Amino acid sequence: MGRSRDAERPAGAQVEVTLVVIYGAPGVGKLTTAKALAALTGFRIFHNHLSFDLAKAVFEFPTLPFQRLAETVRLATFEAAARENLPGLVFTFGYASPEDDAFVEKMIQVVERHGGELAFVRLYCDRATHERSVLSEDRQRFGKITNVQALRGALAQWNFAAAIRVRQTLEIDNSALDVEVVARQISAHYSLPLGSVG
Repeated sequence: MGRSRDAERPAGAQVEVTLVVIYGAPGVGKLTTAKALAALTGFRIFHNHLSFDLAKAVFEFPTLPFQRLAETVRLATFEAAARENLPGLVFTFGYASPEDDAFVEKMIQVVERHGGELAFVRLYCDRATHERSVLSEDRQRFGKITNVQALRGALAQWNFAAAIRVRQTLEIDNSALDVEVVARQISAHYSLPLGSVG
């Protein structure tokens, strides 16, 4: 389970930005949850495919040049949000262990260097729900995985089932939960502000 926003903060210290990192396998509801959380808190959304699609337009996936460009864009975005005191940002991505560990460390360093903090949330669901969710028409406009065979291939190639090890994570089985309920669980767990923040 994750820690609350105030658990390790000195009295009177102000958090400049909160980066909520929603991660999990393709098709578990990361972007849908991010939208509900943004509606609840007023935080901005920086979802995976904004950087993924940009990098894929230039380099093949998954190659080292693709990875470097996507990482550069992501870290620059976190840096800008923290530097400009954006109250909150919700980031979604498919964390694969151990390949993404170095990126996670860099993400933490960038945000915490500016006095910000991170709130990690891992979403997962049962196999039937998962395979049904990738067939959603909403996924097609973002170039996401949209068939069961491709999902099974991705799950076989990368370990999406692991939680990030360097920070505590709130883990939520959203197989049968309404997305607004999930968003409220995240907000309550991390004591996120409600309503518009900017």
